[in-house]
Amino acid sequence: MKKFIILLSLISLSFTTIQDEYCEGWELGYCQGWEDVKGEFSICPIVPMCPIAEIFQNEYLDGYNRGFKKGRVDANNE
Repeated sequence: MKKFIILLSLISLSFTTIQDEYCEGWELGYCQGWEDVKGEFSICPIVPMCPIAEIFQNEYLDGYNRGFKKGRVDANNE
């Protein structure tokens, strides 16, 4: 039972580290997408909560691209 708990803890820790990179990309991408529509000197709004990464798309650039698209959509819909 202890081995199972330790293994589960290690898996969740590694997922959190991967998710952190993805979320950093998400935040920057969202602001860049927003500014792409509203203009270079616009102020980025509060960034929505980072979504869970899709399967095999858990790196910084994946989060950036997804955030960029979402930021553009939100800026156009405002």
